[in-house]
Parts: sequence; structure tokens; C-alpha cells
Amino acid sequence: MHTHHYAACEDLNDVMAEIERLGLEKQVMELDAYGFTVLEGILDDDTAATARQAVADICERQTDVKPDFEKGDSHPDWRLVPYLMPRHPVFQEILLNETSVALMHYLLGKSAQLSSMTCHFKGPGDGGQLPLHTDTGMPAPLPPYSQVANINYALTDYSKEGGCLAIVPGSHKWARNPEPSEIFLDGPAANPNAEAMEIRAGDAVIWHGNMWHGSYPRRVPGLRLNLAVYHVRPYWKVQERYGDALPQDVIDRHGNNPVFRQLAGLNEHMGWMEEGPAFLDQKNGGYKADGAETLRTGRNSWQS
Repeated sequence: MHTHHYAACEDLNDVMAEIERLGLEKQVMELDAYGFTVLEGILDDDTAATARQAVADICERQTDVKPDFEKGDSHPDWRLVPYLMPRHPVFQEILLNETSVALMHYLLGKSAQLSSMTCHFKGPGDGGQLPLHTDTGMPAPLPPYSQVANINYALTDYSKEGGCLAIVPGSHKWARNPEPSEIFLDGPAANPNAEAMEIRAGDAVIWHGNMWHGSYPRRVPGLRLNLAVYHVRPYWKVQERYGDALPQDVIDRHGNNPVFRQLAGLNEHMGWMEEGPAFLDQKNGGYKADGAETLRTGRNSWQS
């Protein structure tokens, strides 16, 4: 692929150049055609193991129960382990993975923000099914371009009987949410178009926000852990508080990284009070020296 440079698409030129540099043309094609793509081995074994243990430790503090990875009955069905990004350096490392950042920029533009980073911590039980849904979550017709996007990292091996992610390929083009009769993944009413994402620990699936997805109940002993990294366009309300709510040690570690600053809301210029917009010079008038660049992070965010 030869990347073009068009004057009307300055940010998109940068995004496509990064796609070419990383050799992600096939993944971009699959995102457009099917609405999702699998990223094999995006996390090395050490990173996946560190993230898995960090989630388990946080879940133990949350539930007062030590996770039993062999039997899984310590944590039946599923529970959400939220707000992971600031709670261990490994999650910040995963957020900044250059492959996932490039594909998120392709789907959402360079002004995308992290909305939440959570784990669906799943043990055996009938209550472990997550019905099919879209992440866009607005009335139909859904916009054809992705308003939100998700990347699901497998921190344990995925299988259908083990409660893995389910995807309905091509559903991102239907521009609607599933009907109540179409949401089930288990039993006689199970949607026949759903595909089990049977991937290995360290692999990931990234998808367009209109994609129908969910997860199966776990039918075998043990635990299934994931890392759900949900991104949104900058006009979308985020689920978790970052920005100036981040711990200082996280800001000290990554505050000079422009990609992290944008993803983590450190460039946010909305929500002002008497001081007015941060990019304007309230005393002398006009923009501050860096004000135009602050605004530029959101320029043409629906196009790039």
C-alpha cells in the first residue's frame, strides 16, 4: 500500500501512514468488511501474565475472595472489575500498544479518548451470559462510522464452553441494535449467526462500535479473564473519570506522552468555570500561545 498525502485529510494521512508502517492493511480491510479483526499475540506471555495477576489481585480486594483459577467456583457467573488503567503500570503499557492505538485512530480519529478499562471476571454458571448488544447504544439508525470502539484482550485462553466473546460478523453494517429475539447466545433461542472468538491468551479482538457482540456462559471449571478497553470519540461521555482525577504517579509517568495525554483526557478543554476555556487568553484576548493546537486535537474528529 502506498500512503497518499491529501491536503484535506491531514490527520487521516498520518493515521494511514502508521497503518502502513505497522503492516496492518489486512486488519483494516477486515474491520471495514466484517466489523472486527483478531490481533494474534499482541501481548507477549509476560505482559499477559502480569495483567492477569494484577486483575486477580484487584478482584480479590474487591470481593474479599481469593480467585481459584483451577475450579473457578470462587467467583461464579461474572462480575465487573472496573477502573483498571490507573491501578497498575501494565495496564498503561497495554493502553499505549502501538498496534491498538493505530487501529483505534483508524476507527475513531486521533482525538479518541479512553472511556473505560475493565475486566469481565467470569467463573462457571448460567448467569455468565452477556447477551448480544452494540456498544454504540443509541436509537437506530446507527451512524455508519464508528462512534465508539472496543478492544478485548484475552488474559486467559478463550473457548465457547469457557465463556468466550461472541461476535456477529458484518452486523456493524446493519445500523441497528439487535431485537430482543436476537440477543441470546445460549439455549434454543441462541442467535445462529454468532461466532465464538476462540483465541489464545495474549490475543485480542478489536471491533467497530455497531458490531453485535456478547459472551457465552462458562460451562467448565476455571476462570475467564479479559481486558475490555473501550474508546470513544471526544464528544461522547466517558464511563470512567481520568484527566485531572488520575493519580499523580500516573501523570508523572506518562504526562509527557502526547498519545497518553489525549487518550486519558489530559487534553480535555471542556468543563470550565469562571476561568473560561483553557485555550483562550481571558486577560489579553484571543488564543493562548498553545491554544490553537489544543483545539486542533478535536478538529475534523468525525473524518479522521
